[in-house]
Amino acid sequence: MGNILIVEDDPNIRKLVRVNLVKRGYTVSEAEDSHQAMALFQGETVDLVLLDLVIPGLSGVDVCAWIRARSDVPIIVLSARSEEDLKVAALDAGADDYVTKPFGQEELLARVRAFLRRSYAPPNIPSTQIRIGELQIDLEARRVMIGEADLHLTRTEYAILAELARRPDAIITHDELIARVWGPEYQGSNHYLHNYLGRLRKKLGVYGALLETVSGMGYHLNVKVG
Repeated sequence: MGNILIVEDDPNIRKLVRVNLVKRGYTVSEAEDSHQAMALFQGETVDLVLLDLVIPGLSGVDVCAWIRARSDVPIIVLSARSEEDLKVAALDAGADDYVTKPFGQEELLARVRAFLRRSYAPPNIPSTQIRIGELQIDLEARRVMIGEADLHLTRTEYAILAELARRPDAIITHDELIARVWGPEYQGSNHYLHNYLGRLRKKLGVYGALLETVSGMGYHLNVKVG
């Protein structure tokens, strides 16, 4: 089922999340501070991280950046409503998703399932390379470059771009893109898509204009712009 690392300093929240994960067959590792988290991540095979943002030692944002520099493992941030700035910083540091405290256990479990399903799904990517100016999207190698520089995208950012790149110029609806990137559990969560498209456009720089919004319909990758 996968090994999940919980990084949370509140023992009650940690226990509740652990019990629900174990009941569904997951293996769980626990850390109450940043140093334990990094030690466990280095010493074990971790398939997904649940990361609180306010923990002893280094901040959750720093831990997120540290993990992302070493792995593309999915990172789901656990964020309180008052931590909006930290949540944004964590997403910029490479987090894939966030759950706002207090959260429902079924909601959290659904997101865990969605990310692990994507992680373990067999690849079904055509041997296709798309070049628009200096932007190169290699769907087989799962690589995005601008010129000679690799563009470091999070798993979610890459998934959005890849879905659009597989059908250049086709319009993909909001609901279809959400379902294909996050899973059917996220239907109606348009704010996720808006947030990540904004971050993806920012990372693409001048090529962000390729990701066009079609009012009332969805999005498409306009390969003719380049």
